[in-house]
Amino acid sequence: MPEEIQENSKKTSKEIWLFLIFVDIVALCVFGFFVYRAFFNGFDFASLMPQSSSQEEEILSEETLAEDISVEDINIPEEEPLPSEAEQTPKEAPSVKEEISPAQESSSAIQAEPKRQSVFISGSGKTRKVTFKYYGDADKVSIVSGFTMRKPIALKKSGGIWSTTLVIYPGEYRYLYIVDGKEIPDPNAEQEDGRSILVVK
Repeated sequence: MPEEIQENSKKTSKEIWLFLIFVDIVALCVFGFFVYRAFFNGFDFASLMPQSSSQEEEILSEETLAEDISVEDINIPEEEPLPSEAEQTPKEAPSVKEEISPAQESSSAIQAEPKRQSVFISGSGKTRKVTFKYYGDADKVSIVSGFTMRKPIALKKSGGIWSTTLVIYPGEYRYLYIVDGKEIPDPNAEQEDGRSILVVK
């Protein structure tokens, strides 16, 4: 009997050892599988570990912030509307100053003054007496026309007025004053092509 008991105990111990070896082999296989996934498939061991309370709070706070922020809360600067064509005022083009000759300056200055009668016609018959008066300031004044045979005739100054009287046949004439060496039209008479017009009837 004792021999049978010893044999049975040996058998049971062998079976226990075989079972333990089998369990160890299975555990090694499982551990090897996890190691394989960790190194070759990027297995995250942290996902198997329980998360701490601080990490859970951070995740919850991030989620609540993401829920609270909406598209309406984000301030996007609005583009300013372009001014309409009516509001756009065109820039003024730079004014170009025209060169004015001294003769034009003097004539324009004279024309700015109010017009006064400068030609007086009298007489009857074949000829007329025509008196010319020039009211501007000058040192020397002459008159030139077809009735002067294209020769300047000087005017005399009396009481601040330059004047001369000529005998002229009836007709239409063009004339100019020569004021201090510059030819200008009579500022108080009608003009055409830069010359004054005289009509003797």
